[in-house]
Amino acid sequence: MKSIEQRLDENYIPGCIKHKDEYQFYLMPIAWWILNYAEYSPSILQDISRQNFRNGAFNITDDKIDPFFISISEDQISIPEVKSMIENFTEEYSAITFFIDFDKKIFISAFDYIETETYLPDETWNGRYGNPTDYIPKSIVDQIS
Repeated sequence: MKSIEQRLDENYIPGCIKHKDEYQFYLMPIAWWILNYAEYSPSILQDISRQNFRNGAFNITDDKIDPFFISISEDQISIPEVKSMIENFTEEYSAITFFIDFDKKIFISAFDYIETETYLPDETWNGRYGNPTDYIPKSIVDQIS
């Protein structure tokens, strides 16, 4: 597995995902943070070589959550790793950029280059540009800052 430094050098982006009332941090490529990749890049649906992308979870609807989590399992990082990353790398690379709440269907993005918050699984989701750490419990934010 690549180190955090290697992943940051390759433009992996940190974020937090809440699912079943649990908060987990991940360091992933931008493509993994876009919940509806089929809408973002429809050509993926015709690209046979990419059919295993996120275990076939091109759009993370309720029935695709489990395959999605399996596909990102190696990208999960611990709270101590998040804290170390924030302390040792510039904010440009280490700031928590995404918050996804699968329980309440909320997607928060601080990403400036793609309007990731508009590529949502369906109309039941609410996406907005904002500060992801505003949606993470203070007790967790205190552990990483």
